[in-house]
Amino acid sequence: MSTNEIVSSRMIKINSFPILDENVSLKSALDSMSKYSLGVACFVNKQNQFVGILTDGDLRRLILNKQSPLPALLITSAIEFGTRSPKNIKENDTISKAIALMDESRIWDLPVLNELGNVVGLLNRHNL
Repeated sequence: MSTNEIVSSRMIKINSFPILDENVSLKSALDSMSKYSLGVACFVNKQNQFVGILTDGDLRRLILNKQSPLPALLITSAIEFGTRSPKNIKENDTISKAIALMDESRIWDLPVLNELGNVVGLLNRHNL
């Protein structure tokens, strides 16, 4: 792999991971995350712009830190437990820039956006 390679050539395509409405419940997000087996879901607003991410790590922290009953958590908006406006990268950026951002931010999943702020892919550290 060349670090000068562009992100779009290595990203996971949009049909291979969940991209969900920002108002979806935690239960629906978990169902989608289980379907794709990636441990991550991206959230978009009504204009299809990227607004947040939920990862398996967020779910572990939720279980360890929240004292709410599980049924109450499952009907809550999933994005409440994720990260709003997380790190992301543009589809024409280089893999070396993506790796540096992932290392600096200590993250494994990096949403890939186009110039309009729409999710077009996902980089996962295991794929680099």
